Amino acid sequence: MTVPRTWFPYVLLAATLVAGTLLRLHHVSHGLPYVYHSDEALHFTSRAIEMLGGDGLNPEYFENPSAFTYLVYAALLFWDRGPVPFDDPGVLFTVLERNPSFAYETGRVIAIVLCMAAVAGTFEVGRRLWSPAAGAVAAALLAFSFLTVSYSRFALTDTGVLLPVVVAIYAAIRAHEDGGWRYYVLTGIAVGLAVGFKYTAGLVGVPLLIAAALHVRRDRRVIPGLLVCAAVTVITFFVTTPYFFFELSEALDQLGEQNAAANLPKLGQGDGNPFTFYVGSLGWGFGVLPALAAGAGLILTGRRDRVRAMLLAAFPIVMYLYLCTADRHFGRWLMPTYPVLALLGGVAIARAAELVPARPALRAVALAVLVLVTIAQPLQASAHTVRLQGRDDTRILARKHLLRTLPRDARVVVEPGVPSGYFNKRLTVGFNAPPRTQVAGGTPQRFILALQPSRIDRYRKAGYCTVVTLSTVKGRALQDAVGPAMAYYRRLERESRVLFQASPYNPNSTPPPFHFDWSTHLFYPQEYVRPGPEVKVHRLDSCSQDVGGRPVKLPAPPGLPQADPDSFD
Repeated sequence: MTVPRTWFPYVLLAATLVAGTLLRLHHVSHGLPYVYHSDEALHFTSRAIEMLGGDGLNPEYFENPSAFTYLVYAALLFWDRGPVPFDDPGVLFTVLERNPSFAYETGRVIAIVLCMAAVAGTFEVGRRLWSPAAGAVAAALLAFSFLTVSYSRFALTDTGVLLPVVVAIYAAIRAHEDGGWRYYVLTGIAVGLAVGFKYTAGLVGVPLLIAAALHVRRDRRVIPGLLVCAAVTVITFFVTTPYFFFELSEALDQLGEQNAAANLPKLGQGDGNPFTFYVGSLGWGFGVLPALAAGAGLILTGRRDRVRAMLLAAFPIVMYLYLCTADRHFGRWLMPTYPVLALLGGVAIARAAELVPARPALRAVALAVLVLVTIAQPLQASAHTVRLQGRDDTRILARKHLLRTLPRDARVVVEPGVPSGYFNKRLTVGFNAPPRTQVAGGTPQRFILALQPSRIDRYRKAGYCTVVTLSTVKGRALQDAVGPAMAYYRRLERESRVLFQASPYNPNSTPPPFHFDWSTHLFYPQEYVRPGPEVKVHRLDSCSQDVGGRPVKLPAPPGLPQADPDSFD
């Protein structure tokens, strides 16, 4: 590639890094001190805080690898924040218990740093494999894709896998084209780091296996190279997640639970086909034009070098097929493939700019215009979500109403969809989801499956006259047409008055249907004007509101799927 071989790609990269970082940092403390994303609340930062208050470095948690947890732990342990003596873990643990926002802000900043490092790494790989122009475009496509922006703003592990993936792809290609052992070692380090952030990212080792298979008959270095790669992968993964080996039995048990959960249908996903879901997710998660550019880039690469095209396509295809074997599907599960798609898109757009019959300066302008047009859709969606996350969540508005209008310890029913401790023990919240020992699935799923119209009578009898419903719970029941739950909601509507309603939607728009990714924390549709579900506060007719007492619990209705006490969701 020859266009443009000047300073412009580096200017484009600098603009991408600055703009991408500022976009991610804007309202980065959204939602805090409450954490509404359940994975963010439970899986990494909270484990790092527990380690600070414990006796060692064992997170006692292996459903996800530990690389991100250790990064958060190290940042919290060594961060100097004013007069607080953070070199004392006991003092730091107390501070974090009192002000957890600091810990989650730290985790989110780490996620941003990891993502922007991947953007810079994607540029470097594109530059080495093709040209600075291709690398700069690839960096922009990755930096402004909707899901990479969104998941840079949660203290989650997803962005940590992006840089190891792009390095592993580069090393596999160079191992094929050069054959040097250093590329087998580099692949091992990259794959080990990728697995240290996300187990499924280990599939990024497939391109190297393909490259080795192409050379195994005529190059005796291939088999020893693969063995060295495997050893380096294990050593690197050990560095990121050492207690996986020290607590191997427990780790394997938790992985089994995680695998079982992934193969348990998620209530609310309807009858969606994972094969079409993941293809469709590229349209909103990566971007329509970026995805088309990636396809064009693969074709262009294949015309010049079929093996390179095959090595680039291998990981996205294998990851896609693997994810389609699970009964659950979420857009971010395909996100580890985005660096490869960005590289391919960079090839196509840089080649298109090269066709402009003009001076390099005008070709640079053409390249900039093509990039801006291509990223316009995901950039607009990202900016929309970032902007509305700076506004009060609908659940905060409902919380303020309840605490302002109800007597202290008033008995209320609140659907599962708010963080623990949300009401500061000011209300008596009852009729929660049955335990996992009685009903399979996560908390909202267990709650929905336990709903019956007859519960309304029990509410009245126990003095629970205030019922708070959330569209993220009701929407799941409607999406999967859960008969008893739908009958429950119909009766609730008939026999109550709505005293308060907090809607996240533009009043002039039609609310979008429930969507697991969009409705819970991404808020992709333009109908959203603030974060959160639609919240309604119902007051039951002919009911005497009571206060205090032990929260009422109900046994699960008969006939529901039973679960093992240790089942995971």
